[in-house]
Formats: sequence, structure tokens, C-alpha cells
Amino acid sequence: MAEHQSINYVRVAEVLTELGMITQEKAQSVVEDFGDLAHKVLKPHRHIAYALEDFGVAVSIHADDVDFADEEYPSLLREAAALTGGKVTVDNFRFDRDDPDDEDSGRGVLYFDRNGKELSFVIEQESNDYFDVGASQQAIEALSPDDDPRSFRCVDNSPGPSGDDVMVLATAEQRAGLLQHLGIRFCEPLWEHNYPAEDAGGS
Repeated sequence: MAEHQSINYVRVAEVLTELGMITQEKAQSVVEDFGDLAHKVLKPHRHIAYALEDFGVAVSIHADDVDFADEEYPSLLREAAALTGGKVTVDNFRFDRDDPDDEDSGRGVLYFDRNGKELSFVIEQESNDYFDVGASQQAIEALSPDDDPRSFRCVDNSPGPSGDDVMVLATAEQRAGLLQHLGIRFCEPLWEHNYPAEDAGGS
């Protein structure tokens, strides 16, 4: 098991490179950008997972106020899709609010096209100031590329204080390596395919 207290950006860069998740050039670039901070110990432990976003292998679902969540879902999902290197694209976003006259209400259905196929997710967050975390996790998991061993999984930060949820794009072997070397655990997936396998991913 990883020694959490000794992990910094330099160590994260080494692990991600060894696991084949990033290139040596990417690792060096991020470490250089952080300068002296790259050698500072990452704590509390959840900050190790947060660091993965800086290396371009994860996206965070923000727990704090995002003003208008219905307008922010497209940005969140585009950011996640970009991690697939073009294997998955998202567009044609639409949010059908349960109460169209109440812009502060977050309840409704989020629609978008994944590689040309429409998906929908029920949004049950009462306030439009915050993401529906469960629905966001499922939507990002749905962006896992087809014919690719990588898939999106949410980091398990329990037990511990609540914070941003980190969705990591990795293979099962890479997730095992992240656990072994960085102490990062993952939750079971929430989303199941709801379109025919032969149609998955479009043309």
C-alpha cells in the first residue's frame, strides 16, 4: 500500500508515467509548471486524486456552487469527453426542466448525443446551483470509449469529508496500480449501457 504522507506531484508523475497513463513529456511539463510546489506533500489524502486532473487523466465534479448547473453540464461532459482523445464526442445538449418557469430548480432531464446517439439522465438535484453528483457520475461513465480498455470510474474518498468527485479514465490494471502506489480506491460504476451494442459509439 502507498505511503500517503510521502506522495507529491513528482511521485504522482512517476506513477502515471510508469502505468502508461501519460507521457514522460506530459509528466515533466506538469511538474515544471508547479515548480517548488511539486515537491510539497499532498494532504489530506483526497488531494492526491485531485492532482490527477492536472495531469489530464481525470475530471472533477465540483461539489461547490456552480451558479447554473443546467448550463454547466455541457462544459463538464465536454471536458470528460476530451480525455478520450476524440474517441467520444458529445453535443446537442438539452435540459428539460420539470418546472420551466423556475430557473432555480435543478430537477429535470439532461439530454445529449454521445457519438451521435442520444442519452438521457434524470437530474434530481433540487437546487440549480449544484450538480446532481450521481447523475453526473453516470453521464461521465457513459463517455467511456468503446473498443478501449479504459473506462471512467469515480474515486472513492470515503471515509472522509465530502469534496469534489474525481472521475478517472483508466484501465482496470491502471486502477490497480493507482491503488497500489498512490492509495487511490475506486467506486463501483453506476451506469449501465442503455443502447444496443451494435449502435454504441456511432459510425
